[in-house]
Amino acid sequence: MEIRQAISMYLTAKAYKDEGFMEIYGNPKKNLDECVLYIQAKMLEKVTEEQKKGGAAVVIPSDDEIFALAVQYYVDTDIKVDGDRFDNVKLVSAAATTFSEEEKQKMRQEAIKKYQDDVIAEMKKKDEERRKKAAQAKKPTSPTLIPDTKETGAEPKQEAKEPALQMDLFQ
Repeated sequence: MEIRQAISMYLTAKAYKDEGFMEIYGNPKKNLDECVLYIQAKMLEKVTEEQKKGGAAVVIPSDDEIFALAVQYYVDTDIKVDGDRFDNVKLVSAAATTFSEEEKQKMRQEAIKKYQDDVIAEMKKKDEERRKKAAQAKKPTSPTLIPDTKETGAEPKQEAKEPALQMDLFQ
């Protein structure tokens, strides 16, 4: 089933079930073509965000996510869709998606590679944190009986000097 048809069927069914949405869905200023463009624009934003984070250039939204964006397009009267076409954003219904064994194997390998990269990055991060903690724990500290007045900012106390007592043990 083509994505336009799936969206149209979903919105029509929603309009029959919900009279409030039926009025919104009947807005002459809104149409299915702009709705699909809006969804494509949102998916392109999502891909761009993923790429900025170093992620994949492919985002696979669920049907529910696509339908929610379609409803949002009709409900939000402030949404303006630019006339640009998003030829590089392809919307496909999950129900209609079939992949060849070669495509499945390639996607599987890409997913494994991404997972391995993520695990290695996490391990490196934890190792770096562990090394920092170990380095801080190894910092030499010399015990002293005399307080360091530089650290505390306090004046050294002047203690009264007592005469030294000596004891002769060999008497």
